[in-house]
Amino acid sequence: MNRFKHSKKEIRTKFEIDLLHQAQAKEPAKPPHPWIHEVIIPAGGCIACGWDAEENLVLISSSGYSITQPLTGNRIYRDQNPNISDSHMSADSLSFRIPHSGQDIPIFGFESGDGNHITNDGWMLEVIYPWWPRASVVLDQLFVPGYEYLQQAVMINLNRLDGRIKCGFSPSGRHFVILGSGGALIYSREF
Repeated sequence: MNRFKHSKKEIRTKFEIDLLHQAQAKEPAKPPHPWIHEVIIPAGGCIACGWDAEENLVLISSSGYSITQPLTGNRIYRDQNPNISDSHMSADSLSFRIPHSGQDIPIFGFESGDGNHITNDGWMLEVIYPWWPRASVVLDQLFVPGYEYLQQAVMINLNRLDGRIKCGFSPSGRHFVILGSGGALIYSREF
């Protein structure tokens, strides 16, 4: 007798199946207005990221870290010392002390926590898996009349990012980043 017989019975509810089909029908696109500024940072090997006090993006890899201005994509600082990452990351991998400024920042990524997924004005960013194991990211606005999950959401074109995906908003909600195997994708809006 086979105790591990696979059941052909669907275990998802009709509601869950409908959501899955709705997500699978979405075409990847650019984020909607007001998210008009896009910066692509090719940086394979990143394991975590966070935002410094000025909301510049701090990318952390096993070969150091960099700080990038999110509106322009200009690199502000880069340290390629491979010992920096481990020695300046907290024991729980949830914060990073920026060596040249001494700032402690919360971080998220593949070996650390999760990013901020909702802004004060109701934008929501979420990693979903409509074509599991391939990740997708949707951006949705929660504070609209008659809100329904995924109804108006935009599935963001991830360009060259693949594999595991993490995302999060900056503390003010002015920027968001999507972190993947090929680097980072930043979108910003005017305030």
